[in-house]
Amino acid sequence: MMTGTPHHSAVWPLQARLAASLLNPLSFAHDDHLTAAGLELNVLRGLAGQEDFQRPLNTHVSHKLGLTALAVDVAVTPTLAVSELARLALMLCSLGAEDFGGVMRIIAIARLHEMIGRLVLKNDCQRMEALFGEEVFDIAIRDVAFFFSSLGYESENDEAFHHLCSGSDEEALQALTLVGAEGILAFVSAVDAKLEPLVRLRFSNELNEKLSARLQVMRAEQQEHFVQYLRRRLPQWRAFID
Repeated sequence: MMTGTPHHSAVWPLQARLAASLLNPLSFAHDDHLTAAGLELNVLRGLAGQEDFQRPLNTHVSHKLGLTALAVDVAVTPTLAVSELARLALMLCSLGAEDFGGVMRIIAIARLHEMIGRLVLKNDCQRMEALFGEEVFDIAIRDVAFFFSSLGYESENDEAFHHLCSGSDEEALQALTLVGAEGILAFVSAVDAKLEPLVRLRFSNELNEKLSARLQVMRAEQQEHFVQYLRRRLPQWRAFID
C-alpha cells in the first residue's frame, strides 16, 4: 500500500514525523494544556529540562492529552495515500514550533491580502514589511490576489488587522498569530477534524476562544488554493505533498 507511486512514498515519512511530534508534546503544547499532566507547571518544566526525565514525562503528557490514541487513528487513515490535502494537513500538524510560526506568517498574508493591498500610508507599509518580510506586498498583490484570492477574507472593522497596523509590537504579534492560526485551523478542520487538537494545543485557552469565534471551515475551492499556495511558497514541501 505504501509503495508504487510518488503519492504513496510520502506516507511513511509523514507518519514518522507525526509520531515523533505526538511523543514529544512538551516541545509544542502551550502551558495552558499541561495541567492535564497532574503536576505543577514549574515542576513539570523543570523536570523536562533534565534529559533523564524528558522521555517518560513526554510519554505521560502524551497519554494524558489523548495523543497516543490519536496516533493510532492517524496511522490507519486511508486518505493519506491518495489525498494531497490529507498529507498537507498532517505535515502542518507535525511541524516544530519555529517552522509552524513561519507558516502562520505565510498564511496570514493570504488571509489579509485584500487589506494589505489597499495600504497607502508609509508607516503602515513599513509595519507590514517588519512583520511579514519585504516580500509581503509582492505576495499579497501579485501572487495571492491573482491566483489564490479565495483564501482572503474582508472585514472593514477587523480588529486583528487594526492591531497589525497600529497596535503595540505585542498586539501585532498576537494578531498575526490569530490570523495565521485561524487559516491553518480552517484548513485542517475541513480536511480531517480529528487533527484539530494538534493545532489548538499550540495556543493558549484565550487564543483558542478567539479562534472558535472567528473560525469558518474552508470550502473545497479554498482547500485547493491553500495547497497550491503553500506548494508555491514552500517548494521544499512538494516531496511530502505531491
